[in-house]
Amino acid sequence: MLCRKFFALAVAGLSVVIATESWGRDLFVSSFRLDSGQTESKSTNSFLDVGSLFDEASLTALFGADYVVGVSEVVGNLNLRGVEVIVTYADGLSVLKVEIPTAGVEFTLNGTTRDQSEAEFQAWLEGEGEQGDREALSALLREFVEQSPVDPVAGNPNSLESRIFDGDFELGSMGPFLGDFPADTQDFPNLFKLDFNFGHFAAGPYGGQTYELDLAYGWNPSKRLSVVTDLAFVFDVSEGEALTGMGHFGLGLQGRIKEWWNLSLLARGGIAGSVDVGAAGAMYSVSLVSHFRHAIGDYWFEMRTLVGVANTIEGIEIEGISLDYNLTNVALKNGFSINRAFPLGSFSRPLQASIFYTRSDYFVDELWLDETNEIGVGVGLVSRDGIQAYSPVSLDTSYVFADGYDALKLAISLRF
Repeated sequence: MLCRKFFALAVAGLSVVIATESWGRDLFVSSFRLDSGQTESKSTNSFLDVGSLFDEASLTALFGADYVVGVSEVVGNLNLRGVEVIVTYADGLSVLKVEIPTAGVEFTLNGTTRDQSEAEFQAWLEGEGEQGDREALSALLREFVEQSPVDPVAGNPNSLESRIFDGDFELGSMGPFLGDFPADTQDFPNLFKLDFNFGHFAAGPYGGQTYELDLAYGWNPSKRLSVVTDLAFVFDVSEGEALTGMGHFGLGLQGRIKEWWNLSLLARGGIAGSVDVGAAGAMYSVSLVSHFRHAIGDYWFEMRTLVGVANTIEGIEIEGISLDYNLTNVALKNGFSINRAFPLGSFSRPLQASIFYTRSDYFVDELWLDETNEIGVGVGLVSRDGIQAYSPVSLDTSYVFADGYDALKLAISLRF
């Protein structure tokens, strides 16, 4: 009964959030002003269409006869998913002046026509510029991770960097404790874990959904040691149509130091890309995860701690987009949970319930969010045989919050 009520509450909560209309807006928003003072706006959710926001055809469609092709002075304010960029055509000129005020960047594109300058701007955004232009682009990318709530590579809980550390945090605490094995056993059962995760988020003015599939495996060659690995795929949909895909792979060793304490060393690599959002990046990380458990009467308390470092891998190209973030971050994650098993009368297995809290902090390079909090509850079945710490099926729901960010997550986990 408790399990059914918990599940119904979680689904109802998700339904309310998902049914609520997003207060978001398009990822790329422009406002153009002629020298006459007339102002018009245009927006898109496609990174590949940013340049066409101010090509000759678009400006003519926006201003009609008030815009003289190749002649009228135009000043455009572009909001590129949270970062302000100013583009200017001077009176009678085809040269495009580009400014990123927050990064202190300013340069010009010297096309023979305004459409050619616009095409060079789009190519610059995709990483095809000369060396000097690429340095300016790197400055823009750093602004993205610092100011954009939806950058796929870093800076927010849905980014590749956050997912990499989340993966290390979960993988490093997946295995059993030394005290879970019967004293006289010679059989050390291995573990498969399959997770399905769904989230609905609001990040700054944007909203969206995330979907994740994570397959993990733990091989226990002895009581003292496990080899753990996992592979995860994530899809992110921002503003109902901007799709981002990412994947990451982790591998590590977990040592059972004490009856109640595990320590894991993990390495992970991942890649993220989106032609809609306009991002391409790869990262690798190394993490150390400590996991311990302590029983207090009918309850048991668990604490997990991660210290890790992640760096971007440069030279990655996805669908013609080649971007170099030059990013390094150190992460610190601390998680606490209180758990208890509840017998269910004649039911063959007790129910395991938990309350948990996790805090994540990021250091070194500036990010849009350098700290997040997650609080949640979970319920699952206690294993009937094998390693008792494993729950063969569990359901967790949690709320993630930070300054300017809110998300509701639902996770279903199968262990066998």
